[in-house]
Amino acid sequence: MSTIRRHRLLLAGAATLASAIALTSCASSGTGASSEDGALSGDILFYDTSGGQVWEELDATLFADFTAATGVTVTDDYNEAATKFFAAAEAGQVPWSLAFLPTVNDAEKAAEEGYLAEIDTSIVPVDQLVEGTYSDYGIEVGTFGMVLTWDDEAYPGEKPSEMADLWDLDTFPGKRCFFNNPQYGWTLEAALLADGVAPDALYPLDVDRALAKLDEIKDDITWWTSGAQSIESFENGSCDIGILWANRAFVAASENGFPASITWNEAGYSNSVWAIPADAPNAAAAQELLANVIENTDGQIAFASKVPTPIPASVVGLEPASFPSDVQQFLPIGDNVTDSIRQDIGYYSENIDAVLDQFNRWVGE
Repeated sequence: MSTIRRHRLLLAGAATLASAIALTSCASSGTGASSEDGALSGDILFYDTSGGQVWEELDATLFADFTAATGVTVTDDYNEAATKFFAAAEAGQVPWSLAFLPTVNDAEKAAEEGYLAEIDTSIVPVDQLVEGTYSDYGIEVGTFGMVLTWDDEAYPGEKPSEMADLWDLDTFPGKRCFFNNPQYGWTLEAALLADGVAPDALYPLDVDRALAKLDEIKDDITWWTSGAQSIESFENGSCDIGILWANRAFVAASENGFPASITWNEAGYSNSVWAIPADAPNAAAAQELLANVIENTDGQIAFASKVPTPIPASVVGLEPASFPSDVQQFLPIGDNVTDSIRQDIGYYSENIDAVLDQFNRWVGE
């Protein structure tokens, strides 16, 4: 069993994305050496698998603060997946000093192959992170959440509170929105939870049982195929309740003024990982960057107020109440996620072809 796997604990039964406050330019509270010390120099090339708004806000907040404190700049190198990272690591030609690996599974694999450097805990204060959200080789970041979402005005009385409410057409009438990809939609897990399966017994998925449960509401399902369409489906009245990505629900509420509400109860989540490649060209600066980011509470708040996928994933003592009110319900931290469930990415890695085939055949029937 790898060191990373030994550290992967459920985050108190849970542990993923966006706000509308003006971004402030925050001074770093980290203890990393400054450029005046002469200890750090150069550039950090960042292997980035997120890009878009995530990179823009990182560049404006946490990375800007680090550069102001140390003089070290962070340059983005966007890649859609971890494929290029593994190819370069295998060839022994890694130009990056920090890598944004899409999944914990990717980080585990990289560590097992010897492609990652150990976190230097004499520099990086991992004790300030919630246990289970870091390992010897990386820190978890950017929680991706799949949450029960509804139009708050459609249900002025009782509010949805669990996945089974998607099957309660009497109390919560209207079309149901689901993503047409089971891995990134939490569709099968939601069906099993609604059918009485305990969270710790979800995997391996009983796909037949999940699809049988979905049969009960199949005529009331509206399928969405992209994050943008998921919001549009709510805003144009195609559905009143469903499962959305948490960041998209936030965008609907904060930017579009749609009365979206969510619950993290029984929500699914997964995390990405920041790690330092073995033989990184500027490993010393990367270690200091991790330390700086962990200790920069103001920068974390500024970032997650725009993109509610906190970086790091969970810092001790940082609760939703620390953030502006309009982002609080969308944050996958603290008490919000006590009853959320970590998705088993390893299960999907091994079974995705069979699961997709069975799911797609059912959708087409």
